[in-house]
Amino acid sequence: MAESRFREGDEPDARTRLVELEAALADEIRKSETLAQVGEAIASSVDIDACVQVALDGAREISGASFGAFFYNVVEPDGESYALYRLSGAPREAFADFPKVRRTEVFAPTFDNLGVVLSDDITQDPRYGRNAPRKGMPEGHLPVRSYLAIPVATRRGEVLGGLFFGHPEARRFTPRDAALLTGLGAQVAATIESLKLTSAAVAELAQRRRAEERLKFALESGRMGSWDLDVATKTYEASDLCKLNYGRQPDESLTFADLIETIHPDDRPRILAAIENAIRNGAEYDVEYRVVHRTGELRWLQARGRAAASADDGGVRRLAGVSLDITERKRAEERQKLLVNELNHRVKNSLATVQSIAAQTLRSVASPEFFRDAFETRLIALSHTHDLLTRESWAGASLREVFDVELHAMAGEDRVSFTYPGDVRLNPKAAVALGMGIHELATNAAKYGALSTPDGHVAVDWTIEDGVLRLTWTESRGPSVAPPDRRGFGVRLLERGLAAELSGGVELTYDAAGLVCLMALPLRALEP
Repeated sequence: MAESRFREGDEPDARTRLVELEAALADEIRKSETLAQVGEAIASSVDIDACVQVALDGAREISGASFGAFFYNVVEPDGESYALYRLSGAPREAFADFPKVRRTEVFAPTFDNLGVVLSDDITQDPRYGRNAPRKGMPEGHLPVRSYLAIPVATRRGEVLGGLFFGHPEARRFTPRDAALLTGLGAQVAATIESLKLTSAAVAELAQRRRAEERLKFALESGRMGSWDLDVATKTYEASDLCKLNYGRQPDESLTFADLIETIHPDDRPRILAAIENAIRNGAEYDVEYRVVHRTGELRWLQARGRAAASADDGGVRRLAGVSLDITERKRAEERQKLLVNELNHRVKNSLATVQSIAAQTLRSVASPEFFRDAFETRLIALSHTHDLLTRESWAGASLREVFDVELHAMAGEDRVSFTYPGDVRLNPKAAVALGMGIHELATNAAKYGALSTPDGHVAVDWTIEDGVLRLTWTESRGPSVAPPDRRGFGVRLLERGLAAELSGGVELTYDAAGLVCLMALPLRALEP
């Protein structure tokens, strides 16, 4: 109830007393209604700023304070400073030029949560002015005589700050005001604490969502699906990508039994043993195995996981991990294995070819001093074809490309004409064999035949009939040709080596007008 004061000896009449009581009751009702409204507004606050401002404005209306302030309990490096957080009834500029509030004898009870400080005239309080190097309020401070300070502390006793109210006149705040505002301060503390917890929870949730998004992005970028297995119930949870790895659509179910059924029968026992080992011994689960989709497609997967939670008995309660489709990697490994085997095979063949070229050249030259030049030119011819095949990743080469490479080496391609209905794709073996044969024809033409004279000419034409390549090399306008006295390396390479290597036939005709070479080679021995 509001206080009524009378001078000693006065005796108001009953009517005056009734009026005073009615005014006091009306004031109490106003304060209670205001407190209820402010309390509701504080409870519905969504941020600390709004909560504190509503509390200050409402407290001023309840107490009749001229101004109010909330000082937030922020301890600066000096150990004593507190930050001004919100003001009511005065502009913020009113405190702009003053130093921060310090833990003086007037403010210490509030920031130490020792209780409410209610003073009819703070300037007469024995604690006032003991704030060296100053004494009392600084010059220009808002006039304060009536003073009310309420600690704002959590139930655990953590002081969040203080509500401070002032009035330039003395004796303006009552114990009832202090009681009402103490309850208001407790509600402010609870709301601030709740908002902080909510803010921390929201921030943590946002951080977790960002982490989950980063993890999801990383998994999707790496084409990895995530999975989780409850060991006791065998409940299996799989991400959309994980389901796709096993041939299921995202909207389809994938149970643990479905997963096991999908594993290739030859791999299933090994995978079940690995899962059991991970469950019983806590071992790392890292396996590669084949799965058969419902369409019959065979894919390779890698699954990795480990214990994600332990049971009360110390065993594994959950396994969690990722799965990755490694089919392309397995295919690449298989291709690499085939390439290595093919390389070994080709190296052996190349060495055998070089050995044969060396032996045949040595037998065909008239004297050892000519061996080096003849051997080197044939090795260069071999390397030209190998270079061509390397550019094509040893997948093969075309017949015209083989001709162009060998004739370019002899600088005679401008005097060679071609007639053919279409190019022929050659496998590596056929490309090497024909490259060596064409080299021998071009070398012979450059030394003794049509390409040894300025006007000489070579016509190359081929057709395909009944699965057989029929190729003709015809020289003209060169020196007169006669059959050789002995059959050298080039002749043996063409008539025996090339014919045998490609399961065909080669015939050399020494016409007086120029050499003619006829080849009949089955396409099945030529094409990739």
